Amino acid sequence: PLTAAPARVRALDRRPARGSASALRALPAELPAPSVVAEVADGLEGGIQFIYLGSLLAILGFAGFIIVRQVLIRRELDASAKAMGERIRAGDATAEEYFEMGSIMLRKKVYTQAVRNLKLAAEMWQGDQEDLAQIHNALGYGYLETEKLDASVAEFKKAVELQPGYVTAWNNLGDALERLNDRKGAMAAYEESLVLAPGNQVAANRLEQIKTRLSRLNQL
Repeated sequence: PLTAAPARVRALDRRPARGSASALRALPAELPAPSVVAEVADGLEGGIQFIYLGSLLAILGFAGFIIVRQVLIRRELDASAKAMGERIRAGDATAEEYFEMGSIMLRKKVYTQAVRNLKLAAEMWQGDQEDLAQIHNALGYGYLETEKLDASVAEFKKAVELQPGYVTAWNNLGDALERLNDRKGAMAAYEESLVLAPGNQVAANRLEQIKTRLSRLNQL
Protein backbone atom coordinates (compact mmCIF):
# COMPACT_ATOMS: atom_id res chain seq x y z
CA PRO A 1 0.00 0.00 0.00
CA LEU A 2 2.82 2.43 0.77
CA THR A 3 4.44 1.89 -2.59
CA ALA A 4 1.22 2.81 -4.47
CA ALA A 5 0.86 6.23 -2.84
CA PRO A 6 3.41 8.10 -4.95
CA ALA A 7 1.62 7.03 -8.14
CA ARG A 8 -1.66 8.48 -6.91
CA VAL A 9 0.07 11.68 -5.98
CA ARG A 10 1.58 11.98 -9.44
CA ALA A 11 -1.82 11.33 -11.01
CA LEU A 12 -3.36 14.12 -8.96
CA ASP A 13 -0.52 16.43 -9.92
CA ARG A 14 -1.32 15.99 -13.61
CA ARG A 15 -4.87 17.27 -13.15
CA PRO A 16 -5.25 21.00 -13.68
CA ALA A 17 -6.69 22.98 -10.80
CA ARG A 18 -10.29 24.17 -11.15
CA GLY A 19 -10.48 27.46 -13.05
CA SER A 20 -6.79 27.41 -13.99
CA ALA A 21 -7.50 26.78 -17.69
CA SER A 22 -9.78 29.80 -18.00
CA ALA A 23 -7.28 31.94 -16.12
CA LEU A 24 -4.55 30.89 -18.52
CA ARG A 25 -6.75 31.67 -21.49
CA ALA A 26 -7.43 35.16 -20.05
CA LEU A 27 -3.72 36.02 -20.02
CA PRO A 28 -2.08 37.35 -23.23
CA ALA A 29 0.07 34.93 -25.09
CA GLU A 30 3.09 37.20 -24.68
CA LEU A 31 3.56 40.52 -22.89
CA PRO A 32 5.56 43.21 -24.73
CA ALA A 33 9.02 43.67 -23.44
CA PRO A 34 9.68 46.94 -21.57
CA SER A 35 12.26 47.92 -24.17
CA VAL A 36 9.66 47.71 -26.96
CA VAL A 37 7.26 50.00 -25.05
CA ALA A 38 10.07 52.49 -24.48
CA GLU A 39 10.93 52.50 -28.20
CA VAL A 40 7.31 53.19 -29.15
CA ALA A 41 7.10 56.04 -26.62
CA ASP A 42 10.35 57.51 -27.91
CA GLY A 43 9.04 57.31 -31.47
CA LEU A 44 5.84 59.16 -30.58
CA GLU A 45 7.74 61.80 -28.68
CA GLY A 46 10.15 62.25 -31.58
CA GLY A 47 7.25 62.68 -34.02
CA ILE A 48 5.63 65.36 -31.87
CA GLN A 49 8.93 67.18 -31.53
CA PHE A 50 9.41 67.05 -35.31
CA ILE A 51 5.94 68.55 -35.91
CA TYR A 52 6.56 71.26 -33.32
CA LEU A 53 9.95 72.10 -34.79
CA GLY A 54 8.55 72.22 -38.32
CA SER A 55 5.73 74.54 -37.25
CA LEU A 56 8.17 76.79 -35.41
CA LEU A 57 10.46 77.01 -38.44
CA ALA A 58 7.50 77.83 -40.70
CA ILE A 59 6.39 80.65 -38.39
CA LEU A 60 9.91 82.04 -38.13
CA GLY A 61 10.36 81.83 -41.89
CA PHE A 62 7.12 83.72 -42.54
CA ALA A 63 8.02 86.37 -39.94
CA GLY A 64 11.45 86.76 -41.53
CA PHE A 65 9.87 87.21 -44.97
CA ILE A 66 7.55 89.94 -43.64
CA ILE A 67 10.43 91.76 -41.95
CA VAL A 68 12.64 91.64 -45.06
CA ARG A 69 9.74 92.82 -47.21
CA GLN A 70 9.05 95.75 -44.90
CA VAL A 71 12.74 96.71 -44.93
CA LEU A 72 12.82 96.67 -48.74
CA ILE A 73 9.64 98.74 -48.97
CA ARG A 74 11.05 101.21 -46.48
CA ARG A 75 14.26 101.58 -48.47
CA GLU A 76 12.31 102.09 -51.67
CA LEU A 77 10.16 104.78 -50.04
CA ASP A 78 13.22 106.50 -48.62
CA ALA A 79 14.88 106.56 -52.04
CA SER A 80 11.73 107.91 -53.69
CA ALA A 81 11.29 110.57 -50.99
CA LYS A 82 14.92 111.67 -51.38
CA ALA A 83 14.65 112.00 -55.15
CA MET A 84 11.32 113.82 -54.96
CA GLY A 85 12.56 116.07 -52.16
CA GLU A 86 15.49 117.21 -54.31
CA ARG A 87 13.14 118.25 -57.11
CA ILE A 88 10.86 120.10 -54.68
CA ARG A 89 13.78 121.94 -53.05
CA ALA A 90 14.91 123.05 -56.50
CA GLY A 91 11.77 125.21 -56.52
CA ASP A 92 10.15 124.02 -59.73
CA ALA A 93 8.01 121.11 -58.49
CA THR A 94 4.68 120.49 -60.20
CA ALA A 95 1.34 119.67 -58.58
CA GLU A 96 1.81 116.05 -59.60
CA GLU A 97 5.17 115.93 -57.83
CA TYR A 98 3.71 117.43 -54.66
CA PHE A 99 0.95 114.82 -54.84
CA GLU A 100 3.50 112.04 -55.27
CA MET A 101 5.56 113.35 -52.37
CA GLY A 102 2.46 113.55 -50.18
CA SER A 103 1.52 110.00 -51.07
CA ILE A 104 5.02 108.78 -50.18
CA MET A 105 4.84 110.57 -46.82
CA LEU A 106 1.46 108.93 -46.13
CA ARG A 107 2.97 105.51 -46.74
CA LYS A 108 5.89 106.41 -44.47
CA LYS A 109 3.32 107.60 -41.88
CA VAL A 110 4.90 111.05 -41.75
CA TYR A 111 1.50 112.70 -41.76
CA THR A 112 2.46 116.34 -41.11
CA GLN A 113 4.72 116.46 -44.17
CA ALA A 114 2.15 114.52 -46.16
CA VAL A 115 -0.55 117.09 -45.40
CA ARG A 116 1.75 120.00 -46.33
CA ASN A 117 2.61 118.51 -49.73
CA LEU A 118 -0.95 117.44 -50.50
CA LYS A 119 -2.32 120.90 -49.72
CA LEU A 120 0.16 122.40 -52.21
CA ALA A 121 -0.85 119.78 -54.77
CA ALA A 122 -4.55 120.65 -54.35
CA GLU A 123 -3.89 124.38 -54.63
CA MET A 124 -1.77 124.00 -57.79
CA TRP A 125 -3.86 121.31 -59.50
CA GLN A 126 -5.03 122.09 -63.01
CA GLY A 127 -5.71 118.58 -64.25
CA ASP A 128 -8.65 116.21 -64.24
CA GLN A 129 -11.27 116.61 -61.50
CA GLU A 130 -11.27 112.89 -60.72
CA ASP A 131 -7.56 113.06 -60.01
CA LEU A 132 -8.17 116.09 -57.79
CA ALA A 133 -10.66 113.95 -55.88
CA GLN A 134 -7.83 111.54 -55.10
CA ILE A 135 -5.75 114.40 -53.70
CA HIS A 136 -8.60 115.49 -51.41
CA ASN A 137 -9.13 111.91 -50.28
CA ALA A 138 -5.43 111.53 -49.47
CA LEU A 139 -5.46 114.89 -47.68
CA GLY A 140 -8.49 113.81 -45.68
CA TYR A 141 -6.68 110.65 -44.65
CA GLY A 142 -3.71 112.71 -43.47
CA TYR A 143 -6.00 114.86 -41.35
CA LEU A 144 -7.76 111.76 -40.04
CA GLU A 145 -4.50 110.24 -38.83
CA THR A 146 -3.58 113.47 -37.03
CA GLU A 147 -7.01 113.62 -35.31
CA LYS A 148 -8.13 116.72 -37.22
CA LEU A 149 -11.53 115.20 -37.77
CA ASP A 150 -13.48 118.25 -38.98
CA ALA A 151 -10.84 119.01 -41.62
CA SER A 152 -10.83 115.33 -42.56
CA VAL A 153 -14.61 115.27 -43.10
CA ALA A 154 -14.38 118.43 -45.23
CA GLU A 155 -11.75 116.87 -47.50
CA PHE A 156 -13.63 113.60 -47.92
CA LYS A 157 -16.79 115.52 -48.81
CA LYS A 158 -14.84 117.43 -51.48
CA ALA A 159 -13.59 114.11 -52.84
CA VAL A 160 -17.08 112.60 -53.23
CA GLU A 161 -18.44 115.86 -54.69
CA LEU A 162 -15.77 115.79 -57.38
CA GLN A 163 -16.13 112.03 -57.94
CA PRO A 164 -19.51 110.72 -56.67
CA GLY A 165 -18.59 107.13 -57.46
CA TYR A 166 -15.43 107.19 -55.31
CA VAL A 167 -16.10 104.21 -53.01
CA THR A 168 -12.92 104.57 -50.94
CA ALA A 169 -13.71 108.22 -50.18
CA TRP A 170 -17.25 107.26 -49.06
CA ASN A 171 -15.77 104.64 -46.75
CA ASN A 172 -13.31 107.18 -45.35
CA LEU A 173 -16.06 109.76 -44.89
CA GLY A 174 -18.08 107.22 -42.91
CA ASP A 175 -15.06 106.47 -40.73
CA ALA A 176 -14.40 110.16 -40.02
CA LEU A 177 -18.07 110.87 -39.21
CA GLU A 178 -18.17 107.83 -36.96
CA ARG A 179 -15.17 109.15 -35.01
CA LEU A 180 -17.06 112.43 -34.60
CA ASN A 181 -19.96 110.39 -33.14
CA ASP A 182 -22.15 111.38 -36.09
CA ARG A 183 -23.50 107.86 -36.46
CA LYS A 184 -26.42 108.78 -38.69
CA GLY A 185 -24.08 110.62 -41.07
CA ALA A 186 -21.68 107.66 -41.00
CA MET A 187 -24.55 105.28 -41.82
CA ALA A 188 -25.53 107.44 -44.81
CA ALA A 189 -21.94 107.38 -46.10
CA TYR A 190 -21.61 103.60 -45.71
CA GLU A 191 -25.01 103.06 -47.37
CA GLU A 192 -23.93 105.18 -50.35
CA SER A 193 -20.73 103.13 -50.55
CA LEU A 194 -22.77 99.93 -50.64
CA VAL A 195 -25.02 101.30 -53.40
CA LEU A 196 -21.90 101.84 -55.49
CA ALA A 197 -20.22 98.57 -54.46
CA PRO A 198 -22.67 96.04 -52.95
CA GLY A 199 -19.85 93.62 -52.10
CA ASN A 200 -17.96 96.21 -50.05
CA GLN A 201 -17.30 94.33 -46.79
CA VAL A 202 -15.73 97.32 -45.05
CA ALA A 203 -18.88 99.41 -45.37
CA ALA A 204 -21.17 96.45 -44.68
CA ASN A 205 -19.38 95.51 -41.45
CA ARG A 206 -19.20 99.08 -40.16
CA LEU A 207 -22.85 99.72 -41.01
CA GLU A 208 -23.93 96.56 -39.20
CA GLN A 209 -21.92 97.51 -36.10
CA ILE A 210 -23.46 101.00 -35.98
CA LYS A 211 -26.97 99.59 -36.35
CA THR A 212 -26.34 97.08 -33.57
CA ARG A 213 -25.03 99.84 -31.27
CA LEU A 214 -27.96 102.17 -32.02
CA SER A 215 -30.44 99.33 -31.58
CA ARG A 216 -29.09 98.62 -28.10
CA LEU A 217 -29.49 102.32 -27.25
CA ASN A 218 -33.01 102.37 -28.76
CA GLN A 219 -31.87 105.11 -31.14
CA LEU A 220 -32.34 103.28 -34.43
